[in-house]
Amino acid sequence: MKNQSNAPEQGQNKTFLYLMLGFTAFFILCFVAIVLFIHGIVSKSNGGQTALFSSSDNGIDLIEIDGPIVSSDDVVKRIRRFKKGSEKAMIIRLDSPGGAVAPSQEIYSEILSARGEKKIVVASMSSLAASGAYYIAAACDKIVANPGTLTGSIGVIAEFPEVSGLFKKVGIDYQTIKSGKLKDTGSFSRPMNEEDRAYLQDTVNDVFHQFLDAVIDGRRDAFKNKLAAILKVKADTIKDEQIKNYILPYADGRAVTGKKAFELGMVDKLGNYDDAVQLTADLAGIKGEPNVHADKSGKFDQLLDGILPFSLLGQLRQNTSFQLEYKAF
Repeated sequence: MKNQSNAPEQGQNKTFLYLMLGFTAFFILCFVAIVLFIHGIVSKSNGGQTALFSSSDNGIDLIEIDGPIVSSDDVVKRIRRFKKGSEKAMIIRLDSPGGAVAPSQEIYSEILSARGEKKIVVASMSSLAASGAYYIAAACDKIVANPGTLTGSIGVIAEFPEVSGLFKKVGIDYQTIKSGKLKDTGSFSRPMNEEDRAYLQDTVNDVFHQFLDAVIDGRRDAFKNKLAAILKVKADTIKDEQIKNYILPYADGRAVTGKKAFELGMVDKLGNYDDAVQLTADLAGIKGEPNVHADKSGKFDQLLDGILPFSLLGQLRQNTSFQLEYKAF
């Protein structure tokens, strides 16, 4: 009889549990639906236009790159949306010291791809657009910088700690098993030998020349015109080797002001953001007041990453002890 008296109570507990599970599932589905709805409102769709605005002939897309460049995924996605859209032009607004090599190269390549689709892309430099940020700017049709902008810094850097002295003081012995003599190059557990240094220097030099070649490829016409004026010859007679010799003295990692960069032909125009907008409109043949659409989807996606665990996990990156960077300061 005792078991029979408990049966209704157990049934009620199960019913309550099922109700709670159903309510929780309903809440999660509603939350996801709301998030997706908001994301659809603020994100770019159908060629880069914000859903709150209709497409127009005077539209200019805007992408901002702020801070160190550690990933290219978000920027590349937005440039691809721009390529498929109806807008004729885009401004890349840069305020960055540069960053990792591969992301800078990927953004550079995507900009060139957009230009191949007959899109106009203009770089607008804020306070700082150096190293990897200049690498990206070099891919654009034109570059606009303020006279006091810090830019250039064409070069590569690789840094890592070496704490073997500290290990000895505290009595730590770090054991390494490796398949080849260079496999632990850059390890923090031992001093770097001459063979390590030569290997890393060769790698840095390789990536540096990739940077230099990319700048020459992107800025070839501008440098030809600058050199032609200096040498008093026709621009089409200027060879790439002459361009390289011209720019090499300023490709030692130094940052230069926007004013100096303009004198060297590294940027096309001195001016502020509004000047960059007007130049972009002129290049794209936009009549009347240009309508700039700031793409904020990347920042919204970052907000989602902080809310949704599965998005956060997708952004986790493996730490590395050695990384090549196009970075100033």
